[in-house]
Amino acid sequence: MVETIREEEAMAYNRSLIYVLTAMLSMVAAPAFPADEVFDTATASRHLEQGISHLKAKDFDAAITEFDESASISPEAEAYYYLGYAYYMKSRKSDGENRQKSLENFDRAYEIDPNFSPTRFKPSEPAPQQTATPARAVEPVAAQPAAPPTPTPEQPKP
Repeated sequence: MVETIREEEAMAYNRSLIYVLTAMLSMVAAPAFPADEVFDTATASRHLEQGISHLKAKDFDAAITEFDESASISPEAEAYYYLGYAYYMKSRKSDGENRQKSLENFDRAYEIDPNFSPTRFKPSEPAPQQTATPARAVEPVAAQPAAPPTPTPEQPKP
């Protein structure tokens, strides 16, 4: 009986030792990544730059592909903003589905960073053309002489 108790104690000790060693090995084996290396920011940035190049060339489909890839690698406000802009520019020539995608991506960008402002490429649209209306010539109005003050009942007439 004493032998079985000692065997059970030895087995319990061995199990505990195995658990502790396993925990220690898993901590050593687990890689520790800094927060900025969790996503491949270099690749995402490269896709972002290529997308901006496509935007400048007005190749909106290629820009959408690049921005979508950048957002899937590293979901940042900038990628979603430019993706929204590319969909917006594409929607100007086609259907409302792209306009909806544009709004969704703009919303996503500002959910991530409410104070986001584009820095790499500031989209600008040409100002709407105003119809040319002939300007009317403004003629100066000659100053009229002031009328003499009308006497009030309290003042004597001259």
